[in-house]
Amino acid sequence: MATTLEKAPPFRRGPAVRFVLRLVYSGDRLLAPPAVFTPGRGATPIGREVARGITLGGDPRASRHHATIHADPLGRLRLVDEGSRNGTFVNGLRVDERRLDDGDVVAIGDSYLVVRGEPEGLGDAEIPALVGVSPGVRALRAAIARVGATTATVLLLAESGCGKEVVARALHDAGRSSGPFVAVNCAAIPESLAESQLFGHLAGSFSGAVARPGLFRAADGGTLFLDEVGDLPAAVQPKLLRVLQDRMVLPLGATTPVPCDVRIVAATNRDLADDVAARRFRGDLFARLAEIQLGIPRLRERREDVLLLLRHALGDPKARLTPALAEALLLHAFPYNVREVFALASQLKVAGAEVHDLDAVADRLVAAPAAEPEPEREEDEEEREPPPDRDKLLGLLKAHRGVVSDVAKAMKRSRKQVYRWIAHHQIDVKALRGS
Repeated sequence: MATTLEKAPPFRRGPAVRFVLRLVYSGDRLLAPPAVFTPGRGATPIGREVARGITLGGDPRASRHHATIHADPLGRLRLVDEGSRNGTFVNGLRVDERRLDDGDVVAIGDSYLVVRGEPEGLGDAEIPALVGVSPGVRALRAAIARVGATTATVLLLAESGCGKEVVARALHDAGRSSGPFVAVNCAAIPESLAESQLFGHLAGSFSGAVARPGLFRAADGGTLFLDEVGDLPAAVQPKLLRVLQDRMVLPLGATTPVPCDVRIVAATNRDLADDVAARRFRGDLFARLAEIQLGIPRLRERREDVLLLLRHALGDPKARLTPALAEALLLHAFPYNVREVFALASQLKVAGAEVHDLDAVADRLVAAPAAEPEPEREEDEEEREPPPDRDKLLGLLKAHRGVVSDVAKAMKRSRKQVYRWIAHHQIDVKALRGS
């Protein structure tokens, strides 16, 4: 049995981590791939016209010298606003000075940067189906390339919507692409039919039965992906363990096992160790399934990938987004992970605009909470302009039939600011349109 334990690596604080900034959007342009900046010791200026540092030449809303990044001897970063015209924001909150942490989203004018602590010596591999530049995705691709060529059983650990089947298929392609890839959702198999569907049955093994090979034999020579394996009925678990140990299946009604050469990739969004402790899942089966564990990072842990994923989901390498949409996407919590990006892309396609705007998906994104700063940071007490009275804002929205751009012009504010106020008051803009 393989004993390697591989997961998407947690970020380690200390000398092994370097902090970088990825410029993912600037002016009116999505950057693919993002531009990478590694601040050196001392001061790194950011602005529209800086001699050295991070130049945002295509962003008219950035001041000439907008802000400065200061790196201390340990590589930790601090952001200082330099009296900019339009302000400096971290995770949606206006700041004068702020220490930057892993995953922070910095907004300067209409440019957005993601701060990331990257472990040194991080690997990667060419796996086109897994889109992204974040450390978690790069480490996952490297692990797939290493593990895919082995015969070890792999257990994928991830929240719903993270792309478990995409990773399972990538493992299959890396090692056993000549055989079939068969996927099954264990949670969707009726308990009474689970054994028959997995292992097959002979003709006449029950009333009206016609011989069926079952999913294991359907995947012979290839890969069987057992999604949501934690929901597998208890009665089937010991039989699955026997198949994994012997590489033989016994169809219902048969007396002689049938050889079956199948590579197993399983996945779950549950904590199987807790299920084992509570006796909801067999410990010996868990040990067999988890020869190698791979963690798939959540989308909120890889914000630098969000715009790249949306472009991929739109199927348009030249896709254009407004700054308001770019900001809303970068700050959204994405509780449904990558699946939610594809849903947003479908909605944007239906809208059919040449430049995709927040208006088309505001009902999904406008209420997304900004990340809260740590309470002990005094530099974050200076926040953005306070929202107007709810009745006043609601009256303006009704007068302009829910068209946020018209309200922004009337208030002489940016649409992004108006959307923040709408989110603060939890107003349903969509319900006001056409009223």
